[in-house]
Amino acid sequence: MKVNRICSGTVLYNPEIPLLMRHFESIKNQVEKMYVVDNGSKNIKDIRSVVCEFSNLELIENKRNKGIARALNQLFEKAKESKFDWLISFDQDSICEKNFVSDLKKELLKEKSVGIIAPVIVDRNVGIVGHNPTTRKDVRTCITSGSLTNIEAWERVGKYDEVMFIDSVDFEFCYRLRKNGFRVIQTPNVTLSHTVGEAKKCRFLFWKFNNLIHSPFRHYYMAQNRVYFPKKHKLWGRFIRGNYRNLKSIFIVLIYEDQKRKKVASILKGWKKGLGL
Repeated sequence: MKVNRICSGTVLYNPEIPLLMRHFESIKNQVEKMYVVDNGSKNIKDIRSVVCEFSNLELIENKRNKGIARALNQLFEKAKESKFDWLISFDQDSICEKNFVSDLKKELLKEKSVGIIAPVIVDRNVGIVGHNPTTRKDVRTCITSGSLTNIEAWERVGKYDEVMFIDSVDFEFCYRLRKNGFRVIQTPNVTLSHTVGEAKKCRFLFWKFNNLIHSPFRHYYMAQNRVYFPKKHKLWGRFIRGNYRNLKSIFIVLIYEDQKRKKVASILKGWKKGLGL
């Protein structure tokens, strides 16, 4: 598959400055241009200072948090305007290996009709997250961080859905890519170091599991999108599963987490909003 110009895009929201510096250092020599959208961070002055250290980095500042979907669309719009063909998206804490981009590009050259080619994500707290294929293969979904995305495909399928704001934005986008004939491929030959969130080890009867801790704000959109995404695409089996997962979320919050009242209220509000969209 033909691969021309590649840039990177990173979304920021109150990043840890030392880790952000490591992120930029790990990618600066691997792409022609780094684009960054800041979503209303409180430490924007520190971010500006970091940006000044990198000659190939361009910062776009949002005065408030417009959500991950809007920020991703801003990155892709800027990349398209600058005539890039592919954008590799990152979270603010993603750390790349030395040959990350070139290795991902090699994998891409072996395939056709690709919308996204993604690495295996290794979370620094909980290990491998999501799919863990032993060979390069088509997958249903992948997370945004580390994904090399075809900019033409992004535009053709209607961009990222900004109603979703945060959470499952990447999964819904992958669904539309596949529905429109583009492939989502993951390769075990490339990995990315990343942090999904704070994990707490929990136990219920005989089951042990890692529970990712989220804020009330995040719980709202998780609950909304568990039902909005399948309802939007008439995926009724997944819609039933989304309602079940919202119930399960309430149970886990009540048993294992703090801020119980705020989090449960957020889940219920988001759930109601998702059903009404």
